[in-house]
Amino acid sequence: MPPTTATELPPFSPPQPPADSAHGEAVAVSYNYSTRQWTLTYQSGATVSGPPGTRLGKPILNHEDAIAKLPSPTPTTTLPPVSAYTPFTVPAGLPSLPSIVDLDLATAPFRHKSATANYNRSSSAPTAVTYEKLEFLGDAQIEHLASRLLYTRFPHLLAGQQSQLRELLVKNETLAEYARAYGFEGKVQVAELATSMNGGGGHEKKGNKGFNKVLGDVFEAYVAAVILSHGDEGFAIAEKWMTSLWAPKLVEATSGRDSNIYDPTAKATLQKLLLGSKDTRLDYTPYKKSVELKGDRLGQNRHFIAVYLTGYGYDRRLLGKGEGRNKVEAGNWAAVDAMFGEGTDVVEECAGRLRVAREARQREKEKEGEEQGEAAKATVAATPTHASGND
Repeated sequence: MPPTTATELPPFSPPQPPADSAHGEAVAVSYNYSTRQWTLTYQSGATVSGPPGTRLGKPILNHEDAIAKLPSPTPTTTLPPVSAYTPFTVPAGLPSLPSIVDLDLATAPFRHKSATANYNRSSSAPTAVTYEKLEFLGDAQIEHLASRLLYTRFPHLLAGQQSQLRELLVKNETLAEYARAYGFEGKVQVAELATSMNGGGGHEKKGNKGFNKVLGDVFEAYVAAVILSHGDEGFAIAEKWMTSLWAPKLVEATSGRDSNIYDPTAKATLQKLLLGSKDTRLDYTPYKKSVELKGDRLGQNRHFIAVYLTGYGYDRRLLGKGEGRNKVEAGNWAAVDAMFGEGTDVVEECAGRLRVAREARQREKEKEGEEQGEAAKATVAATPTHASGND
């Protein structure tokens, strides 16, 4: 429905138009509450529309393609096998929403305790199942699902990097985004929230941070209800659904820029890209002291190495930093960071200059070879021939 007040906000901020649009500069942006679409209008008069959370004017990775791009699960001895994605046909849009077959749980993910009959804030008496109770379970289950997905499909990542990716998957903003995409905001029954957010009247403010928190909780509750209502198969159903739902975010976060992938030959690769004369060098040095880990990793160390470039007009220019279980691993991570992190532009610039210089030297060698060949031919031609035989 359209907003009832001028202060009500649409879900998500307006998308940023691509800088390289063929339509020129975007001059206007609008949101249609009926169709739930953002629209960009360009100087040329062309318009581009899309749902919240998309990048208008750019190709958007759909869930079906993203599933195919995810690494295959790595067999482990500590976790049950991860089965292929089979229960749902993944459309170009969202994966099909798993059903909640238990009728007692079907509405619970959308019901706040304030919306239950005879609700009393000060009473501790049990009430009907609400999303608050289910959210407690769903929060833990989603964390488990994300951890399992990263552990089996991205085993090459350091634990810290896996934790960062997990935070991307399970944070409230992500879950609220999914809840809106499935239309959960129109199903939420929260008597107190509707009153408190609007001073006693009408609709919730869809851009309100408090309501976004509610939507994240509702999504967690829905996941819990799916798992509970399907018995022994519940976890597998939720896992396959969430894997498909998360796939585009994971693919975008881990591909295109290979800064999340460990390369044991990264130092050698960087050396080939940059080192071409005695005046150019790469220095790998610690940027802080190594740390001895605690807890279940007691006895292990974490090393911190930075790589600096001298040459091409630079004097100890920082290219990248890395950390690892030993200096070799940390050095390779630093080289990876140099090639795919903030130092990428410098590396590409210097590598390009070296490539041009090498090509010029190669042309000079070829020219010298040709000149020597011509000179040799001329020498042979000018050399007098002597007849053989007796005088």
